[in-house]
Amino acid sequence: MATSEVGSTLIAMQDLFDPARHEALTAGPWNEDVARHAIVRICAAAEAEFDEREGSWLLHPQDDPPHPDARSSNLYWGAMGVVWALRHLQTQGAVLLKRDYAPWIELYPDRLRQEAAAEAHGSASYLFGESAALLLAWMSTHRDDFADRLHDIVQGNLHNPAREPLWGNAGTVLAAIRMAEAGHEVRWSELVAQAIDALFRDMETDPETGTWIWEQDLYGSRSRYLGAGHGLAGNAYAALRGADHLDASSVQAIEERVLETLSATALHATLDAPGGQVALLNWHVLVDRERVAAWLAKGGRPLVQDCHGAPGIVCRLAGASRGPRWDTLLRGAGELTWHAGPLAKGPSLCHGTSGSAMACLKLWRRFGEPEWLERARRLAIHAAEQVELARSRHGRGRHSLWTGDLGVACVMWNCIAGDDRFPTLDHF
Repeated sequence: MATSEVGSTLIAMQDLFDPARHEALTAGPWNEDVARHAIVRICAAAEAEFDEREGSWLLHPQDDPPHPDARSSNLYWGAMGVVWALRHLQTQGAVLLKRDYAPWIELYPDRLRQEAAAEAHGSASYLFGESAALLLAWMSTHRDDFADRLHDIVQGNLHNPAREPLWGNAGTVLAAIRMAEAGHEVRWSELVAQAIDALFRDMETDPETGTWIWEQDLYGSRSRYLGAGHGLAGNAYAALRGADHLDASSVQAIEERVLETLSATALHATLDAPGGQVALLNWHVLVDRERVAAWLAKGGRPLVQDCHGAPGIVCRLAGASRGPRWDTLLRGAGELTWHAGPLAKGPSLCHGTSGSAMACLKLWRRFGEPEWLERARRLAIHAAEQVELARSRHGRGRHSLWTGDLGVACVMWNCIAGDDRFPTLDHF
């Protein structure tokens, strides 16, 4: 039996990920016409089920709403993410929308301020709070008041103790980066540099690995997460994304620190394949021997999804400097993502099959190998089938960007267009 290792500890191959969380890949080949039809169907369903009075969609049962009529306006699973995706796909020529969503876009910032007001980590959040809503509103109107309010919010979130991208500085700086790319005010480039400097200064030496890490003060407890959703990879991504506005040495320093930590914490395995042995890499959710041991004792295994595990490592760090160590790490993470297969949980970006497809697109761009594009396309088609199965089960679409159908539509369009940009992270 193949084995894998973390440091000097050997573990069985089947413990590198949980096969029960995955399902067999659909045998059908990539078909662009099928993909285009799926995109149109997803968008048409979203438009048909939009409530014009509320300017939003009902939250899907799989998103665990507090009550059946619950709604949200946020970027993650709310109305703003759906509107962003619909407008993006229309701009790309993938669909033709029936309505103009601009009147609601201007309402989302105030709605998000109210919606996130009770959150322990503030209302600035990029995915759950005001910052992305203000960015979208500014892009739609170019109103100075939206820009000024966004600048204040990003600046006020620089030292959020969450120290992760969902609530913290590493998320809200993405809005500042997009504003800096607009190029009309130097204050945005300065804010980006300030935010990344704060991230760099917040790094600490991990007591277990001796390498650099960010500690999260999150939801009432302290943790050291490794992945894209809450930890190391997600924070480092902000520096890579904002590299054009930083001194090259600062970006290099963060890259080197992150590479050392990921190398020290990686789970390694080999798989016997027809072309020879394939190296596979994955990571536990966090660095904490006691908590990892407790998770394993309950039958838990490392996750393989964008928010935690190999796909997210690839999606956030595929833009790191070329070199044998980074190449080996990212390729191994991609191989694990592919061989683990589609997520049984569903098709979503955050914790589903389309997030894995995005990882394959990233590696296709990094290595220029057609095999990765083909893998991405097969995963995307599988995700489209998962969308249809869920619709038949629940009698409605899952109208959200990060957890539902619109993320799948964006990834399928990427597979058609040959685009590896992650929706709302690499572009907005």
